[in-house]
Amino acid sequence: MVNADNKLAFTEFGKLNLDSIYTNLLDPKNVSETEYKVVMDPWSEFHKKVYTFIKAENFKWEVPDSTISIVNKIYFDKNGTIDYYAFKILNPSIPSEKRVEFEKVLEKFSKKIMLDLKRDEQYAQCGKTKYLNY
Repeated sequence: MVNADNKLAFTEFGKLNLDSIYTNLLDPKNVSETEYKVVMDPWSEFHKKVYTFIKAENFKWEVPDSTISIVNKIYFDKNGTIDYYAFKILNPSIPSEKRVEFEKVLEKFSKKIMLDLKRDEQYAQCGKTKYLNY
């Protein structure tokens, strides 16, 4: 688990050069148009599971923002188990304590939940996620 707020850890994470050994899942070179939907469905479900898990853990952002935006880069083994999970919270209003608390919730999540997608090789996926904050 790597929180981009932790500059030292994020720099060390970058040195792993994971993009050279994990296939970019939705790169047009790696997935056909018909296969795109096969990939997008479990990716969407994965993010629903994150949101559900956060709620089940009773995590509250405790800020007035209506949405919380997070950029994720997740590296999976060929069976969909999370190998590495890097993220950056984009909302400047989120205090550092909440960022650390969210990291702990994500770390717990990443040990329990998989992406329901098997491939012939390890793969990565990135994207921006918005969570509702009511």
